[in-house]
Amino acid sequence: MMLLRFMFAERRYHKCEARIFGHNEASLALHRRLGFAEEGRLRDHVFFAGRHHDLVVMGILADEFAQLYSMSELE
Repeated sequence: MMLLRFMFAERRYHKCEARIFGHNEASLALHRRLGFAEEGRLRDHVFFAGRHHDLVVMGILADEFAQLYSMSELE
């Protein structure tokens, strides 16, 4: 959360993006709780541990983050 606040409030980035293995349900759930939206799924995109895995692209925009969290909550 602090990194997102730094990115959007201090550095004025427009968007934060994360790429997560499709089978990593815990990480996907965490990003959803933080306000990230699934933007796409690259099927069988990464070969790891002897098999292909989906890669999920998730993102959150600065204005979406600002709507979810007031800056005073984060300080």
